[in-house]
Amino acid sequence: MNDRSPLLPRTKPGHRDNAHAACPHLRSESLFAGGKLVVILHAGREYQLRVTAGNKLILTA
Repeated sequence: MNDRSPLLPRTKPGHRDNAHAACPHLRSESLFAGGKLVVILHAGREYQLRVTAGNKLILTA
């Protein structure tokens, strides 16, 4: 896997939570593609995932 892949390795050394390890891991840089906003469509609704000024993520409907 190269450094530009949006998927991260599914396991971490010493990590034992199988449910967490089995779900997709995405790099935020890949999702945002240099921007600060991603719109997610879920169950007929739009959600906005934003990067805040403090470099945190916030999800709003």
